[in-house]
Parts: sequence; C-alpha cells; structure tokens
Amino acid sequence: MAGQTEHAGRTDISPLRSWIVGHPITTFLVLVYVTTAALIFVPKGLTEPGPLPGGATPHGVLENVLGSAVPAFVVTALVSGKAGVRDLARRSFRWRVPLRWYLISLLAPLLILLIAVTILYGVAPLRALAQNWLLLFSAFLPALAIMILLNNVAEEIGWTGFAFARFQDRHGPLRAALLTTVFFWLFHVPSFYVETRSWATTALVLGIFLLPYLGTRLITGWLYNSAGASVLMAGLFHAMHNAIVNSTGLVAVVGLPQFDLLVIMAGIVVLAAVIITVGTRGRLGLNRSSAPSATTDYVDASVIASPS
Repeated sequence: MAGQTEHAGRTDISPLRSWIVGHPITTFLVLVYVTTAALIFVPKGLTEPGPLPGGATPHGVLENVLGSAVPAFVVTALVSGKAGVRDLARRSFRWRVPLRWYLISLLAPLLILLIAVTILYGVAPLRALAQNWLLLFSAFLPALAIMILLNNVAEEIGWTGFAFARFQDRHGPLRAALLTTVFFWLFHVPSFYVETRSWATTALVLGIFLLPYLGTRLITGWLYNSAGASVLMAGLFHAMHNAIVNSTGLVAVVGLPQFDLLVIMAGIVVLAAVIITVGTRGRLGLNRSSAPSATTDYVDASVIASPS
C-alpha cells in the first residue's frame, strides 16, 4: 500500500532501520522472544502470586506489557513514526463501538459457560453461584479487572493490534489467524516453563492448548475486525476467558474443578471459532472497504524504497 511521508528529502536512514522497516513482524517477534526469554531469570518472588487479585504475578504483568505491548509500539515507532504510534494507540483503546460488541466480548462467554455447565452438571453449579454470589464481587470481578488493566489488553496490543493486523493486510484474515496462532503459541513457552520448571510439562501443556489457541485467535480476529479495528474488544474477551478459568475467578464461584472449566471453555472456544469461520466464510468480519490498514506506514521516502 502506498505510504505517506514525513520527511521526503531525508537519506540518512541507517541500514538497521531500513531492515526493520522491511521486516517489521520479524523485528517484533525477535523483541518479544528475547524479552520473554530474559524474564525467565527474574527473581522467584516475582513469579509467585502477590496481593493482586486473580493470582496475578509481577512476571505475568511484565511478560504482557514488556513482552507484547512495548515491542509493538517500539517497532511501530521505528517503522511508522509518531503517526503510526497514534494509529496503534487509537486501535488499541478504541472504546466507541456498538454496545453489542461489549456484550459479546464480556457477557457471551460467561452465559455460554453457565449454560454448558448446567447441561453437564445439572443445577449444582447454579446453586453454588447463588450461595457464593459475594465471590462475584470479591474474587471474580477483581480478577477480571486486573486481567483487563494489566494483562490481556496489553497482550492483545501485540498479538492482535500489531501481528494479526499486519498479517491480515498481507495474507487475509484466515491465514493471519493461523500465522498468529503459531507465534502466539510460542510466546507462551517461557511463561509455562516459569510455572512448571519442567520442559516436558511445558511441551505437554502447549500441545493440549494448541487447538484452543487457534480458536482464540480466530475469535479475537473476528472481534477486532467486526468492532472496527478495536483491540480493546479482543482484550476484553481474552480477559473474560481467563477470569472464567482462573482458580480464584469463576472457578471459586461455581465450585467446579479448574481442570473441568478449562476443558469446557476450550470446547466452547473451538466450537465458536468454527461457527464464526464458517459463518463469515473465512473473512472473520473483515470489510476491506472500511477496515483501517495496519501497514500504512508514515516513514521517509528513502525508507519506503527499502526491500520488503
């Protein structure tokens, strides 16, 4: 796509920046994986739950902020300058969207989960919900708030607002979701290792999560596109999903084993992703005539001419 220039007369672009402009996704991935690998070596105290709700750890917050959002903004600044950074920020926090997308992102996963557990377990989970309703305010909602504010929106800035959006501009929405899944899956290797301190267990868990991860990338891509390029909607869905399966989130409220809710939510995500993909014929809500491009880069003319 045609770029817009800020300083058309400049020719002093370094070879490194020229390479970064030609390979923004590769640069992003290098920064992501170097950062998350380095965070493996943080002090043990930073990997353990502290006073924050939802069992949030400083390591998890650092991983999502420094390992996802920051690389997205750094690469965008190098490639697209201030205009690109403003564009990414607008897409990341676009909150003026139709109300239905808030309902779909936040309420739909919860309601579908409650219907599913009622079908599978009868009314016992609903009775537990009625008995433990105070935990909705003291455990579940605080966990959801922390995930929105410190974890999942930051995570989606990198993986939806930057990686998926750029892959989509080049390969279309379906291939973009597939490609993002691979790198998003690898992104979680260090965090699972920090939790388990076992490469074998990490490999096993990641193998189990691969299909659900693909489902989440299809759903977040659909939410992003359908809500007018809103990363926030993708982040809200991601946060709600994690609050549901969190041991101090909805698990504590409905009184079911965490593993059971993980499996049920994985099935719901995969089924929903199939329905969305088939229903949109692989377009995942993308309306090319009105969708903002993530690769309209505001860089020097000399840089635009660099090889892609």
